[in-house]
Amino acid sequence: MEKTVLLIDDEASIRRTVATGLMQRGYHTEPCENGMKALQKLDTIMKKGLPLDYVISDIRLPDIDGLKLLKIIKFHYPKLPVIVITGYGSEAVAWEAKDLKADAYLEKPFSMDDLARILDELAPAGGQIAEATDKTPEKGAAPAAGYVLVKLDTLADTVHVYRQFLLSFQNNLLYCDPIRGEHDFVLLLQGKSNEEINAIVDKEIKDFPGVANVSLLMVETPIFADNLVAIMGSVDKALGRVREDDEAYGDQTARVRSSSYVMFQIEKERLEEIYPVLYFNDQVVYCDYTRGDYDIVALMKGTSFSDIENTIRNKFKPIEGILKVKEWPIITLFEQ
Repeated sequence: MEKTVLLIDDEASIRRTVATGLMQRGYHTEPCENGMKALQKLDTIMKKGLPLDYVISDIRLPDIDGLKLLKIIKFHYPKLPVIVITGYGSEAVAWEAKDLKADAYLEKPFSMDDLARILDELAPAGGQIAEATDKTPEKGAAPAAGYVLVKLDTLADTVHVYRQFLLSFQNNLLYCDPIRGEHDFVLLLQGKSNEEINAIVDKEIKDFPGVANVSLLMVETPIFADNLVAIMGSVDKALGRVREDDEAYGDQTARVRSSSYVMFQIEKERLEEIYPVLYFNDQVVYCDYTRGDYDIVALMKGTSFSDIENTIRNKFKPIEGILKVKEWPIITLFEQ
């Protein structure tokens, strides 16, 4: 019986070569160019009860690190054999792949005979590849949230306004961060509804002493096709990023290093491609889809502001569909 292989590699030439070579050896190949599409295809295969025997995955993928993807697959599908391939191999990478339960490791360039021999030596998954897991009860609707960008009058006492913000909005205020840039503060508000947050902004913050200008970015749930939202949740679970019931945003201990708010204007039709790349970047503490002047707001951490800027410049700005990126470093207000 023909065995099925899920092949994950961002290089079209590799996908074609491997798919052709495996076909000649009696395998059927399902190719994917990135990690998120592979997880979507895995989910579809499971729900429809389709056969899948092996996964072959590159380490360098455009959206999710391949070793991170290996961890996710093994968490949800421990019986599914995974062969890791890479053109940037080293002994350290090989050991890390082994620690994450890769069933085989192969460096590029490799021959199809080498790959076929590995597949022949591994027992195919066959049948059911996911272990039973307890279903978590569905949670109620998440509270509404919104980012408020605040610009102060030139004569305003920044430290005094900061203290007053903390006192005045403590019931709805998740974060109040002083930033460097054309705004002075980013406030993250949470409420029972969008209307409650709008009322706080319009009736209180805009008239707050010392405030010159206010812009609201309301957080929304992105509309993705099919099973993408559920898959992102399963990825969080596999990586230990599941939030508690009352925790709407990321672990605040991650904010002790250099941190910046990074805001993106994007081509909205590319949201489904762009959002996962940002969401699963190791330096992104959390990432929200918003309505307003910016489409996505991310809180990023780094060893320094230069570290954050390098990631923005080298990994985010080149992404097709990102139109504008604005970084606002979080600063410390010294007590006076």
